[in-house]
Amino acid sequence: MAGYFKRMFSSIKSIMAGMRVTIGYGVNPKTEVTQQYPEVRREPFDRFRGKLFVDINICTGCTACARICPVDAIVLKTVRDENKKLRPVVFDIDNAKCIYCGLCVEACPVDNCLYFEKKYEFSSYSREGLVSHFGLGEPKSAEKGPEDDRKEAVK
Repeated sequence: MAGYFKRMFSSIKSIMAGMRVTIGYGVNPKTEVTQQYPEVRREPFDRFRGKLFVDINICTGCTACARICPVDAIVLKTVRDENKKLRPVVFDIDNAKCIYCGLCVEACPVDNCLYFEKKYEFSSYSREGLVSHFGLGEPKSAEKGPEDDRKEAVK
């Protein structure tokens, strides 16, 4: 019987020790850690790796970022424009696959073309919603015209 009360006293003592720590954080305003999230958003640190962003207007289409990505999260397709320069027509980043390693940012030869935004709220209800599309689209000369549709219909 004495062992029973000894274990009960030990249990109550450990619960009270835990509650002392909890109450200490909950009552002391200097150690307050709770934030009112929807109204007050935390500013990420300088080296925070959030969502990847591409400034497609200065992208050269070199495909260095897509080649170095270890999980193939970047899909990049290029065509040559009328000036014989590469043009990124499709530039998709799958944020569900991305491991945020930063290799693509380091491999990009153009400064401030590919970088991590400080945006951390980009959840989605579907996987398709996690894919970011940045491409310029097909140039007008490469698009199919009505005569191309007729040729395909004849085949």
